[in-house]
Amino acid sequence: MTRTTALPALVALLAALSGTVAAAPAPARAAAEPVTFRVDSTQDAVDADASDGACRTATGTCTLRAAVMAANARPGSTIELPAGHYRLTIPPNPDLLNGRTADPTTGDLNLTAPTTVRGAGARLTVVDADRVDRVFRMGADTRLSDLTVTGGVAKQREVPVTDPGGGGIANGGHMTLNRVTVTGNSAGYGGGIFNIPGSHLTLIDSTVSRNTAGEAGGIRFDDTGTVVNSTIADNRVTDDWNRPGSLSGYGGGIDIRGRGLVEIRNSTITGNSATDGGGGINIAPAYLDSLPSPITDVVHLPLGHLALHNTVVARNTVGQAPADCKSVFATVESRGNNLDSSNSCRLTAPGDLPGRDPLLAPLGDNGGPTDTVALLPGSPAADAAAGCPATDQRGVPRPQGPACDIGAYEHRQ
Repeated sequence: MTRTTALPALVALLAALSGTVAAAPAPARAAAEPVTFRVDSTQDAVDADASDGACRTATGTCTLRAAVMAANARPGSTIELPAGHYRLTIPPNPDLLNGRTADPTTGDLNLTAPTTVRGAGARLTVVDADRVDRVFRMGADTRLSDLTVTGGVAKQREVPVTDPGGGGIANGGHMTLNRVTVTGNSAGYGGGIFNIPGSHLTLIDSTVSRNTAGEAGGIRFDDTGTVVNSTIADNRVTDDWNRPGSLSGYGGGIDIRGRGLVEIRNSTITGNSATDGGGGINIAPAYLDSLPSPITDVVHLPLGHLALHNTVVARNTVGQAPADCKSVFATVESRGNNLDSSNSCRLTAPGDLPGRDPLLAPLGDNGGPTDTVALLPGSPAADAAAGCPATDQRGVPRPQGPACDIGAYEHRQ
């Protein structure tokens, strides 16, 4: 797509980011009290009566899909998922693919009411789309904890604003992920998670890893977000996707296209790769980096805002070259005590360590509910942070030495 033909789409996206595009109204529901649904089957089967607010399939079991449908009729409910592998086996309805109308009976799991989904642990409870569709589509405020989201595929449609991608999760509300692993998903945009305009993601003690996309391998932010004590590792952006738009290949770990603040604290962003833009983090609101230079005459800069504190951004690449950060029409604010191995994040605050190798181990099981990236002996990130959370991503108390460590992992002394 040329810059000229891309301009209408960019204008539309700018309008969406400024709040001039209203979200579709939620369907009316009868008032019902929230309850806790306890899933007792790993089968993928629909609720026998989605309107009665009871989780019951035709055979009398409570499946994850049936629980989602029942929770949509009872806002504020909780779904409890015991240990198990929950595979989605019902493909999406081909008549609804272009508009991507939410259909909880087929394809991905569509949550349209505020809901909490609670597993037994990310290593024990696995929700697997088995490549039939994405895993979750969130149309309301949701909370997911103690589970793994994997196997999702969001195939690129013609209208990215109404079909946002997100191989693991497409988020349209305020979503919190706590002790969650999002891994092995793929999409045109947002291989792991896609957050559309008007949404907010809070990621705590979680790992987003080994997802692939044509843009935003791990996470795409089109609005605000908060990442705390989390690992974004080994995500990839490739040229294999037939992705419309004037830009592709950007943001191996995180791609930020919104105007709101994305804040990252005590986290580790490493081993991500892209074919253009930032291998670790790319921030360029509303694709303004694809427009000709005269756009700077009419745009008040900067528009995007990323804030880093006590965070490792290291060993990310574009092609074979080190490339941790890239920002265009945006501010990368250091709130101190960050480490950037390629010196591309332009860190200048007190305690920052630009151009330093953090000496990291590969992503792996270092104890705790989710995989982490350990600090090796002699790492300059050890004892180099200030103002950390009380524990690291694994739940290990901080500090273990005279001061806490930069990143999501606290090195045991």
